[in-house]
Amino acid sequence: MWSMADVWWNRSQLIKMPTLIIDGREISVKPGATIMEAARLLGIKIPHFCYHPGLSVAGNCRMCMVEVEKMPKPVISCAMPVNEGMVVRTNSEMVQKARRGVMEFLLINHPLDCPVCDQGGECKLQDYALKYGPDQSRFQDKKRRVANHDLGPVIETEMNRCIHCTRCIRFSTEVAGVEEMGAVFRGDHMKVVPRLGQRPLSSELAGNMAEICPVGALNLKPFHFRARGWELHRAQGICPHCAVGCHVRVDHRQNSIYRIKTRKCPSINGEWLCDKGRFAYEGMVVGRLQVPMMVLEPGEGLVEVSWSQALDRVSEIIKGVKPEEVAGLAGAWGLGAEELYAFQDFLRQVVGTSHLDYRLSQKDFSADDIPLARSDLMLNTPLEAMEKADCIFLVGADPRFEMPLLNVRLRKASLDGASVWSLGTRHLLANLENLEETIVSPGEEVDFLRKVLSAMTTKRGSKAALAVGNALRKAERPVVLLGRSAVNHAQAETLRRLVVAILGKAEAVAAGWNGYNRMVAEANAAAAEDMGVVPHRGPGYRVVDRMGMNAGEILAGGKIKVLFLLGVDLENDSRVAAAIQAGTRVIFMGAFASSVAEKAQVVLPGLVHGEKSGTLTNGEGRVQRNDRVVNGPLTAKEDWRILRALSQRFARVLPYDDLKGLREAMGRADGRYDPAVVDSEKVSMACDHGAGVTQGLDPGSEAKSGVKDVGEPEMVWEPSFYRETPVTRGSPTLSRLHGGGDKGGRG
Repeated sequence: MWSMADVWWNRSQLIKMPTLIIDGREISVKPGATIMEAARLLGIKIPHFCYHPGLSVAGNCRMCMVEVEKMPKPVISCAMPVNEGMVVRTNSEMVQKARRGVMEFLLINHPLDCPVCDQGGECKLQDYALKYGPDQSRFQDKKRRVANHDLGPVIETEMNRCIHCTRCIRFSTEVAGVEEMGAVFRGDHMKVVPRLGQRPLSSELAGNMAEICPVGALNLKPFHFRARGWELHRAQGICPHCAVGCHVRVDHRQNSIYRIKTRKCPSINGEWLCDKGRFAYEGMVVGRLQVPMMVLEPGEGLVEVSWSQALDRVSEIIKGVKPEEVAGLAGAWGLGAEELYAFQDFLRQVVGTSHLDYRLSQKDFSADDIPLARSDLMLNTPLEAMEKADCIFLVGADPRFEMPLLNVRLRKASLDGASVWSLGTRHLLANLENLEETIVSPGEEVDFLRKVLSAMTTKRGSKAALAVGNALRKAERPVVLLGRSAVNHAQAETLRRLVVAILGKAEAVAAGWNGYNRMVAEANAAAAEDMGVVPHRGPGYRVVDRMGMNAGEILAGGKIKVLFLLGVDLENDSRVAAAIQAGTRVIFMGAFASSVAEKAQVVLPGLVHGEKSGTLTNGEGRVQRNDRVVNGPLTAKEDWRILRALSQRFARVLPYDDLKGLREAMGRADGRYDPAVVDSEKVSMACDHGAGVTQGLDPGSEAKSGVKDVGEPEMVWEPSFYRETPVTRGSPTLSRLHGGGDKGGRG
C-alpha cells in the first residue's frame, strides 16, 4: 500500500513517486526529477558550472558527476533522471577522482589572473579549484588565447576565461528570446561568440548573462575594475522601476551604490532582473535638488533659503487662497506608500481640498463615478501563474518594455504552447512565440473588442475576431492584459468593460482562475490607488463625501490657483507650463531638478528611492518594504517629514511624528499595510480574489467608436524604455542603451 507521500497527482492519474537514497538519506521525488534536483531538496550541494535552475539542462561541464550503485562509471547528476531504488553517493573516492580530473582539464587553458578578475572572491571556479583541483598544473604547453568581443555598454568580455558552460547561450535563446550568443568550432577550438558577429547586445535582459557566468568571462561593464566583492556591503531591496517589484541585492560602500544584482524570488522575478533595474542607480546622484529654494520677489529666480523660510512661504501661499483653489498632483514613481498617504492626508485633512490625483497620463476618468474594486485596477493572475496560461491576449500592451519580468513569464507560457494574440496600433518588438497581431488605427480598439465579444456569442464575425474569440473560449487558463496604451486610452473604461465581458464569456473571472489583468502604468501606482491619491476615493477604497477634480481637470487650468506637485515628472507636459502662464502658482517637492521646478514659487528637496525606508506595492498588489541603503543630499528630507513639518503651520497637524506612527495610520486605513503583516518574513499575497472583478457594467453602444475622420492625424506617444524617469535619464549606461536604437529604446 502506498502512502500519500509516495504518490504524485498528474492529470487525473496516481503515479508512484520514485524513492532513492542519496548519501544514506532516503527521499521520494516526482517522476522525471534529476539526481541534482533530489540532492538539492535534501540540502546536499553538488558542484556544477553549466547547470542553472532557470535554464535547460546542457550537461557539458561534467563537474556534477556522482556515483550510482551498479553503474561502472560516474554519471552527471544534472541530466540523470532518478529511478526507483537508486543508490547515489556524492562524495565517494570515485567521485572525488572524477572531479579532480574535470578541474584539471578546466584549468589547462584558464588564465591565472584572479587578482584582476571582477569575479574574484565570487567565482565558482576558484572555490571548486581549492576544494577539488590539483595543487599544481601538469600542463606545459602555451595556453590558448581567444579574442574579446564588444557586446555593448552592459557586458565586458574576457573570453580567455570562458569554460564553455553555455549558460549565456541558453539564457539568450530560452529566457531573453533574442538569440545573440552562440558557439563556433569544436573541441579545444570552441569559442563563445556573438551570434550575429561584432554588434551590441539588444536584449533588455542582457545583464543577467554576466550574473550567471560562473567565471569572469562576462562581467558588468559599469562595475568593471571598480571594487572587489568582499569590499562591498550587501542590502536587500525592491526594484522601483516598473510594477513587477523585483527583489534585488544592493552592493554598496562609502555611501555609494556600486552594483545591483538579482535576489531570487520565485513568485515575483524568479532568477532574473532587467537592465533598467540593474543600472538605473547610476542616475540617483545626477541633477539632484540640494537645498530649499523660493522666489523672493516677483519676476526673479529661485534663491536658496532655510527650511523654515521655505515652509513658511508654502503655508502663506496655500492660506492666501480658498481650499478648493488648491490641488495636488503626485508621481507614482520614486515615492513610497508613506509619502503618498501623507500627501493625500495633508491635502484632505489639513488644507481641506479634495482635488488630487496621480494619474497624469490618463485621459478617460469616467470610471471615477463607479466604486470599482481593487481587482479592477491590478493584475489578478499571479505572476508565477502567468507561465501556466494557455491563451494570452494583449490589449494595448507591450509587456516586454512595460513589465519585462512579466514578459519572461509570458514567453515561457508561449514556449509551452500558449497562443498569443495582440491588439494595438503598432507592431510589437515582441519575443513571444505563436504571436498573431491585429493592428488597428488609434480609436478602433473598442470596435475590434466588440467584434470579439459578438463572435463569442454568435460564433459569426470577421476572421480575426473569430480567431481571438474561439481561442479565448476554448482555453482553460486564458489571460487578458490591458497595457499602457489601453489604460491611457481615450475610451479606457469602455475597453476595460469589454475585456471583462469577454472573459465572462470565457468563464475566466472566477476564483479558481481570474484572467483579468490591468497592467499598472507606473511602478508604485498600485500603492497610490490603495492610499487614495485619487479625487473620488480615500485610503482603503473608502468612498469620499465630496469628489474632487481629476488630473485632467486640474491641469486644464482656470479654477486652480495653487498647484502642489509631489515627485511628478512633467518635463515634457505643456499643460503645466500653460497653467503657470495663466497665473497658477506651483509648489514643487521632489528629488530632481526640472523645467517645472525652475518655474515653481517654492522648491522643497526630497529623497529618492534607496535613500529612505519605503513601502512599494507591485502590479499584482503585493505590499513590500524597501529599506534605506545610502544617504541622500545633506539638507534634503523625507517627503512625509516635510509634509508633517508643513502641517504644523496650519490649524490641523498630521497625527504622526515618526515612521512607525505613519505606518500604523496606513494600516488602520488599509489592512494590507498593517506593519505586522508587511514586516513579516513572508512575501504578501497577490491581489485579493475575494472581492472579484466588477462585472455587468454596460460597455456602451457600438455607435460611439471614437475613431477620427479619415485623413485626420492621431499622435500616439510612448515613453522610451530607458528614459522614463529622472533616474533612468541620468544613468550613463541607460543613456547609451537608449542611443543604441535596436535595444528597445523608443524615443
